[in-house]
Amino acid sequence: MRSQLARNALRRLLASELPAALPPGFTLPRPSVRAYPARSRVARLPQRRSFIKLFQKPPRALKEIDAEPGYETLLQYRAAENDSLRPPPQAELIKAWREFFAYKTRHGRTVNSTQATCAHRVLLHLSAQASDGPDTDLSEDDLRSARKCLLKPPRDDYTSHLELSRAIYSELKRQGVDQPKDFFALLVALTQYGQSLEARDLALDYDERMRQQDPDDLPYNYFVPVIRGLAREGHEPELLDLASRAIKAGVEHDPALHGIMTNYFALKDNIGQTKFWFNKPISKNDPPAPSTYYEILRFALRNDQQEWAMGVYQNLVESLESGPWGRHKSSWDTSFQWAVALLGKSVDHVEHMINVAYEHTKHKPSAQPNIGTINSLIKVAMDKDDAYLAERFLALSKKLGLEPNYKTYMLQLEYRIRANDIDGAFTAYQSLQNLEDATKDKELPVLNSLIRALCAVPDPSHERVLDVTSYLEQRHVTLEPETVVSICMAFLKNDETYEVIDTLSLHTIHYSVAERYMVRAAFVDYCLDTKNSTARVWDAYALLRQFFPEVEMDARVKIMDAFFDRRRADMAMHVFGHMRSHDNPTLRPALETYVRFLEGLGRCPDDESLRTVHNMLKMDTTVQPNTRLYNALMIGYTACDQPYRALDFWKEITESPEGPSYATLEIVFRTYEITPDGDSLANELWEKIKRMEIEIPDKVYLAYMAATAAHGHLSDAKTLLGNMDDVLGKSPDLHDFGIVYNALPSPSTKREFQSWAEKRYARTWGVLKATFLRKQNDEGLRQFKIRRPYKA
Repeated sequence: MRSQLARNALRRLLASELPAALPPGFTLPRPSVRAYPARSRVARLPQRRSFIKLFQKPPRALKEIDAEPGYETLLQYRAAENDSLRPPPQAELIKAWREFFAYKTRHGRTVNSTQATCAHRVLLHLSAQASDGPDTDLSEDDLRSARKCLLKPPRDDYTSHLELSRAIYSELKRQGVDQPKDFFALLVALTQYGQSLEARDLALDYDERMRQQDPDDLPYNYFVPVIRGLAREGHEPELLDLASRAIKAGVEHDPALHGIMTNYFALKDNIGQTKFWFNKPISKNDPPAPSTYYEILRFALRNDQQEWAMGVYQNLVESLESGPWGRHKSSWDTSFQWAVALLGKSVDHVEHMINVAYEHTKHKPSAQPNIGTINSLIKVAMDKDDAYLAERFLALSKKLGLEPNYKTYMLQLEYRIRANDIDGAFTAYQSLQNLEDATKDKELPVLNSLIRALCAVPDPSHERVLDVTSYLEQRHVTLEPETVVSICMAFLKNDETYEVIDTLSLHTIHYSVAERYMVRAAFVDYCLDTKNSTARVWDAYALLRQFFPEVEMDARVKIMDAFFDRRRADMAMHVFGHMRSHDNPTLRPALETYVRFLEGLGRCPDDESLRTVHNMLKMDTTVQPNTRLYNALMIGYTACDQPYRALDFWKEITESPEGPSYATLEIVFRTYEITPDGDSLANELWEKIKRMEIEIPDKVYLAYMAATAAHGHLSDAKTLLGNMDDVLGKSPDLHDFGIVYNALPSPSTKREFQSWAEKRYARTWGVLKATFLRKQNDEGLRQFKIRRPYKA
């Protein structure tokens, strides 16, 4: 049962411009009443045979939302804080905190940026409250549990994660329960989220204080994450300085520190420093880390250092065969990788090397090659972009009696997707389905890539897509926003609305504001794509409105305009109405929105839509009419063949302090064009304009000329065309001729005008006929297909 309280909290949250996921619902029905002929409608009406219903299956139920426990209360607090309302009780907030982060820990889900923001605000609120006992404050375990969840980086902005990590450490210090491990965790968070310089200052200050307290018992491991962070952020002077200080202070130059420094300079292609740090002895005579060896190999191939790399390889082989490194399986795997990537050895040669390794490690089972060895070789083949070589290494594993594991199939999935072998990739996915062990990486980027690849084919198999998504749903995996977009777009094209609803329900509720923006932007683009049918666009809009109530005003107006372009003013009116009734005041129509709607009616008239929106305007106390709005109302009523009602607004303009604009003059002449006695009114206004000696724009002149022609005054229209050079300083163009021709009220006047134009303006008339087609309007009169848009 959906919570009414949650819905209210989320609405308040949206009103404060912090979007959150709303519970899903059914899509709105498409508007069915319109003023246009049936032949122009785009509809997909189901056949209605009553006896068939006896054998129909009942509509399938929508999937339940996998809501995260406790998050609803955190959202309620955030909404209450934004609206300056009373927050939930302290005990409820503490319970929600514990449930939320316990759920995140249990399922390995990432805390998104919006969730981190809400949790941070709750923590600040709880810290400011007086503590009445152990149950009215977050315990140190509660705080450390949350901190652990924050160390898994989000896909988008991490600012809130950093701020919450700082706040948790401050709260632990306030409670007097902070330990060295808490300081270490703070350093890790700072370096992980781009604040390594701050972490360095804290580490050096901490080191200074610890030396004064107990110089003989100093754990120096807190230097390593800071050094790693400085390398990641590219602070080279600070990196070298801190590494030097750490080594002098007694930090072991172990494979981890060796790898950080070597990899930093290798990635920068600094040949001298890379060789210096790689050749630096490692404590306990340990071998370099496999990742360091692999980065060195890529560095050597990039920088033409194969000869130096050969020396490194020979030293590795010697240390494996007769030295102390033979007990390290990872070093054996590295030797196989180098043989393939550096020496170009064949699969058969690698098989021989593996057999040699078996012989050397027969008394050291933990050092013997296994399926992990094959996985490392497949990775080399993938980096070489050689899917065939990867398949041969997979075949080698079967020859050696090594059973593929989850990682093997994930690698196979990845290189087959890269090779665009979608059928092969799906076969690999089916193989990993049968494995009981699951990956610790709950995000599963490779399976996300598989879903996107399945959706991207010209004729996607929806059964395959649902197979993969169901597999991930059972493991409580949240799909990436790009994947959700691919699924929704594929299902929308197949009219699988229920599947779209399920996908949005299950995943968007776990997204941050930025991630939700990615999905809703794709829906907006779908609605604006003219290749999609009107019925499907309406379905997509209904889903967009229900799942993303925070859709920006600009996007809503674009969708409204798109429905006008599709000749569906009724649908555009519904979009406008949804804005008008929105809970968030910032998403309600402003004066400009009313103008855009009425301008849309100018190109797609609809009496009912005009009447409905005008009534909304009358009830809208936030909009103060001005000339621009009255211009738009004139456009709407003129387009709907109500000229006298339009002229009422012309009267309002003439009596207002602001007065008419040039756009007003153009619109009123176009109104006179369809007014029964409009010729005399147009002449009266034109004489007044001439007496005022104001500059006359092209559009106003053309509008008066069209009004004159519309009432059958052909000779006057010809005169106006001939005088254009004197009045406007330019000769009439094909657009001017087309507008006048279209305005003429009878076939005889049209023929007479055409004969005159062909004699006097033969070239311009010829271009007009060649450029624009002529068709018959509803009254049987031929007209050029020339657009004449209204602009308020």
